[in-house]
Amino acid sequence: MSFCEVSVQKTPILCLTFDNLGAARSVFDGKAAVPDLTSPDIVEGYPNTLKLLRNLGLRATFFVEGWSALHYPGTIEAILAEGHEIGLHGWIHERFAELGQLRATQCINDGLAVLSMRGVVASGFRAPGGTRGAHAEAILLKSGFTYDSSVDTSMSMEIPRDTSYTGSDVRRLPSGLVNIPWAWFMIDAIHYILSPNGIRDPSDLADYWRAILRDVAARGGVLTIIFHPHISGVSTERLAAMEQVLRTAIGLGFEILPAREVANRAG
Repeated sequence: MSFCEVSVQKTPILCLTFDNLGAARSVFDGKAAVPDLTSPDIVEGYPNTLKLLRNLGLRATFFVEGWSALHYPGTIEAILAEGHEIGLHGWIHERFAELGQLRATQCINDGLAVLSMRGVVASGFRAPGGTRGAHAEAILLKSGFTYDSSVDTSMSMEIPRDTSYTGSDVRRLPSGLVNIPWAWFMIDAIHYILSPNGIRDPSDLADYWRAILRDVAARGGVLTIIFHPHISGVSTERLAAMEQVLRTAIGLGFEILPAREVANRAG
């Protein structure tokens, strides 16, 4: 099966992305039924994240759940007002890869409908849980998406300590859909919460990611990183680590782009 890869870049590229908004995942888990407009991610995480990006002059992609786009219009407006891209992250952060075709179609269709109500024409999708499953590609193409930022492999519980990394293999699939993958160890939640051997200390994680940035920069590659405003945006130490990583990328000469612009570079 052939595909076209993104050419090796003389200038390294950092695809800067953020996942999750509000109580959608709690709704899926049966722990909530209504939005909480006073939750830390809404009153601190998103404002802190947007302020940092503004101060650094950066634009990013925020993948948000359709349910959250419905219930947190003020946050959606704030993201758009800052010039960031909004992509779809399912409906209520369901385990997307486990869904049948009809349910997967419903989640994407309903999410798109809400984003359209908010003035968003979404061109990108990231599957909740990270893995796309059997039906995503066909549904996304039919729904008008141009790229998907999900992966096929389940999360590894082991975080490699070797910081030698070639970067993200951005590619155009035979169907025409562009895929922007990522590595599990480039997600803040994996380190801080999910992986048993994740790097819990924000300063240590910043050092780990900065070493990876230096390696990718030397190769002129593409790197995708995933932050969560409700994880990195609500802690002073984690927010500082995010800033250190982004400032390092700037200093290394990375072109820091939203996912849609990275997808547009695909051959």
